[in-house]
Amino acid sequence: MTSYQEIQRKALELEIRQSLYSLISTSPGLHFREIQRRTHIATGQITYHLNYLQKVGLIKTETVGEYLRYYANIQITDEERRILEMVRQKSIRHILLYLLETNNCNHEHLVKILDIGPSTISWHLKKLIDSSIVNKEVGGRKSFYSLNDPELIKKVLIKYKESFLDILVDRFIEMWET
Repeated sequence: MTSYQEIQRKALELEIRQSLYSLISTSPGLHFREIQRRTHIATGQITYHLNYLQKVGLIKTETVGEYLRYYANIQITDEERRILEMVRQKSIRHILLYLLETNNCNHEHLVKILDIGPSTISWHLKKLIDSSIVNKEVGGRKSFYSLNDPELIKKVLIKYKESFLDILVDRFIEMWET
């Protein structure tokens, strides 16, 4: 009888599966289309091999909103997963990076600095507040936003920096690491 570890090892003998597993391990939380964009593998092949990797327990999926996100079946905390789900979206990532830089700011300032529409900023901030990543404090007629755990955000951005393909992330990490 073949052991579970042997089945998993054999599953990674194919180069295509090894490539997919490596991408998902280093870039947890990617959705299907992003995996396809990064690997340039045909949709049918990706579907087949991702299903196989999931069947043998090497990867797992999680539905977040409208996206099915892929994670390697390795140790990742719930907090890291929650943050990764959000920072995979470019606009949210830029909001978080700006909040890391400024510590707190209001809605108008985010709209002006990030050049994102007011309703889009509101929608993203609501998701971040609902996920307990961002705090909202009302001061007079304005609301101010800050991060609940800036150190955890930094840790996740640094740990998975290669997976974001974003020059802003690279610049901020360079600043923190020096």
